[in-house]
Amino acid sequence: MTYIRASEIGCALDCDLRTGRNKYSGGAATDDAPRINAAMSLASDENPITLIIDGSALISGLFLPAGGHWSIAGLGCGTGFFVKTGTNNDGIHNGPSNAGVVANPGPPAPVRGKNVSLKNFTVNGNQGNGFTGDSTSGTRQGSSTTWYFGVHLINLDNVELENVVVVKSPSFHFGFSNVGNVSVSGCVLKSNGLSTDGLHFDGPANDITISNCQFATGDDSIALNCPEGYSGNISRVSVTNCVFSSLSLMRLYTYAGGLQKFRIDGVSVSKCRASVYEGAFLIGVANGSAPNSVTSLTVSDCTIEGPAVLAIAENFGTISLKNVGFVPSQLNTAWVDPQPNHICAFVRPSPLYGGVTSVGSNLSFENCKVYRNGNLEAPALILDNGSVVSSLSFNGFSVEGAVPELLSIGRGSIGELVLQSLDSTSIAAPVSAGGFSHIGLVSGAGVLATGWEFPDRIMAEGVPYISADSGLPSIVQAGQVSPYHP
Repeated sequence: MTYIRASEIGCALDCDLRTGRNKYSGGAATDDAPRINAAMSLASDENPITLIIDGSALISGLFLPAGGHWSIAGLGCGTGFFVKTGTNNDGIHNGPSNAGVVANPGPPAPVRGKNVSLKNFTVNGNQGNGFTGDSTSGTRQGSSTTWYFGVHLINLDNVELENVVVVKSPSFHFGFSNVGNVSVSGCVLKSNGLSTDGLHFDGPANDITISNCQFATGDDSIALNCPEGYSGNISRVSVTNCVFSSLSLMRLYTYAGGLQKFRIDGVSVSKCRASVYEGAFLIGVANGSAPNSVTSLTVSDCTIEGPAVLAIAENFGTISLKNVGFVPSQLNTAWVDPQPNHICAFVRPSPLYGGVTSVGSNLSFENCKVYRNGNLEAPALILDNGSVVSSLSFNGFSVEGAVPELLSIGRGSIGELVLQSLDSTSIAAPVSAGGFSHIGLVSGAGVLATGWEFPDRIMAEGVPYISADSGLPSIVQAGQVSPYHP
């Protein structure tokens, strides 16, 4: 490994990272990018290079070896880079200066390079209005063919990001496509405006871990977007101990029209807090995704404030919610028609794509709770648009404050409703009026304890319940309804 100190290769390091001006004179700072790019251009498998950024540099873009084998290590958030006004490019990316011209090249994905790490520094992306800042193209995000990212990494395995601060990015803070074995920890991402995703992954991508990060973005904090970039499946993504304030905690989508249909598998999010205004998990954007396309998602030990925990607009396989607290809020939510209603819910049609029909295989709640904010209604599930959930189960669920029903079913159906454990104290009824006609079967050891009445015709064999037909505790055995005596 070769180590290069920026101060020792002739960099002026005279930039104020807050303003981009000379921190000594207040005049123009020196563009240090040419010296850094020249020094780092020799990085290779045989000669990996680490740049130690031991000051604050103005840069007109760092365009580092496409195949990787390079690192940048700062001395804390007071060191790093300010993207020069009129750069019209990414702050940092792997590849030549024009590598980001094609935003979505499509398949096939190239062979990956490897071994890139960024640690302990700040990138100020110099977001402007399209005429000031990094982009002077007339559009704040970038040109008509590509957006400008704070950091853009493509076609790489073994990427490590640690304690990197990115602020005022024109569009995505970090953009990735065709990457694997990516570790992100301790990063702070903060910018205003749409298109300022925090960590934006295009397919294909695999084996991603994100921990102890803070997101305050004007768009998705984390995006898993299979059809974009080179396009492909995304698998094995873990997020833990992060804090979010943004449009969404995570967007997951596998299909945007056309013939290509992808999958997202093995996503887990735990020990996170989020305040979002369009939904914590925006699942899908359009009709037509493959069956079980979002194959598995587990959300555990999280607190979510917003209009929904899951905003559904795509088919899914198994989604598990465990120890999730939901605080309903419609602050800044945009409801894009068509919508069945404008009601908050743990799970509901997406506020952005509410007309999509979805099919879900398994949706489960375990020890989840709704903490009502004022008088906002908040059922566990709103189902409409002809959507289907094959199996819906509750093993611990409660609501703070009275709500009219657990489930609001319009045009849609549930194959089997499983009630293992549920606190019905503040929930008047299991379903909205007429909702039982959309449920195929009710089962579970906790049905009788709810005190709710259920029609005989939808009850599973051997499950005690209160009959809506007789008003008495009952049980179905061998196809016959009998009184139930504990």
